[in-house]
Amino acid sequence: MRNTYLRLMQLVTGILIAVLLAIHIVIMHLNAILGFFGVDVTEPTSWESMIGRASQAIWVGLYIALLAVVLYHALNGLRGIILELTPSARTKRIATWVIIAFGIIAFIGGSYVPLALLIS
Repeated sequence: MRNTYLRLMQLVTGILIAVLLAIHIVIMHLNAILGFFGVDVTEPTSWESMIGRASQAIWVGLYIALLAVVLYHALNGLRGIILELTPSARTKRIATWVIIAFGIIAFIGGSYVPLALLIS
């Protein structure tokens, strides 16, 4: 049952990555499409525009959510590959805990900058 849940979460995070990444790509790289819909985005990659987005909680939340689902999706997939290759239950436990620790450290490190810009 646990593997079914983990597989389901892998599929759900894949869908969330597609949605969140699509939002990011449209905002950052498709000015013509946004202009067609009446959204005024002037040079989204400029420093002023980036700092403006960094001071809005909705964008910080979007980027942190994208980071969380990408980390889960990637590390759970890596864990699945490692567990298929290792015969020992002890090795599987160690690999799982190392991946969890790496994921937590990467999430904290990746979340620091957007949160620091939001607070400042």
